[in-house]
Amino acid sequence: MLSLVYVGALVAAMENEIACLEAYVEGQKAFAQALKDRDWPILQSTMDKLETLSRDLASVEEVRAGAEAMLKAETECMEQGFYRLALKVQEPERTSLTDLYRRLKIAAMRAKFENGASGDYAEGSRVMLGAVLEELFPEKKGRIYGRSGHAVPAGHDALLLNTAL
Repeated sequence: MLSLVYVGALVAAMENEIACLEAYVEGQKAFAQALKDRDWPILQSTMDKLETLSRDLASVEEVRAGAEAMLKAETECMEQGFYRLALKVQEPERTSLTDLYRRLKIAAMRAKFENGASGDYAEGSRVMLGAVLEELFPEKKGRIYGRSGHAVPAGHDALLLNTAL
């Protein structure tokens, strides 16, 4: 008989990971809005929150993977997928596990989508701004200017951009 302790541990770990992913998606939405609004202080704070959430997500994912590995070891289906593992579990826990797995996959896809949308927006803005500046000032292409307005040699130091752009 399959121990319900392992199943319960996996259910709890999956619920925690889903909650963490949903919080991460909300953080990504706040990041995207701050980026669109060009609100740099809020953008920085949302980046800090996202960094914390990503560390939390990594630890929660590790717990879930460990619980899944323990259940796979007990059911002796180490090399098989999640749905094969779920077949080894009795009802109603099987339905609960498969529902949670679907919710986990959807939450992960939402996080990937939000991340991609923010990246596409930032890349599009960068390309458009670069094209406008190159069109307006073609003679200054490839030059970097210091705070005094004079050209400076390009180095490996960080660039500071005017936040009004």
